[in-house]
Amino acid sequence: MKYYIIVLLLLFSQTNYAYAQNSITPSDLKVLQGDWTGSLTYIDYRSNKPYTMPADLVVKQGNNENQLSLHNSYPNEPKANNKEKIKISKEGDYLNKKPIKSIDRSTEGQIQITTEYTGKDNNQEALIRNVYILGENQFIIKKEVKFDNSDKWLKRNEFKYKRKL
Repeated sequence: MKYYIIVLLLLFSQTNYAYAQNSITPSDLKVLQGDWTGSLTYIDYRSNKPYTMPADLVVKQGNNENQLSLHNSYPNEPKANNKEKIKISKEGDYLNKKPIKSIDRSTEGQIQITTEYTGKDNNQEALIRNVYILGENQFIIKKEVKFDNSDKWLKRNEFKYKRKL
């Protein structure tokens, strides 16, 4: 009987450990609050070439602890300024309503969160991957796509920020 109890306890603790490794918490996002400066690089649909422009970001607490408000501004293209949100599910297994595929935590305190889902990009069916790299002084958001008729990933855009001093 003791053997079965020990086995059950081990299985339960490993399940909880695996679940915790594939989820994020509001405290993981707090590092992003503040002012950031950097750039946005994206692939122009017409020329199929990358274009980079300066970008600034202000991150504030959202309506609740599971949400952040992002205020994007583009000094050279102010008409493109916008607001968006980063929101995690209550269980921490979804980011912006997309399932979290992996979470990697570095010894330096950075967190890399990857979501993957099927959708459309440039009016084509694709597997879409968003990669978020969160750190005290670095914040990166990458969107990559893999079209149904391809086995190669294409980096569609990348926001790359450093914390303003």
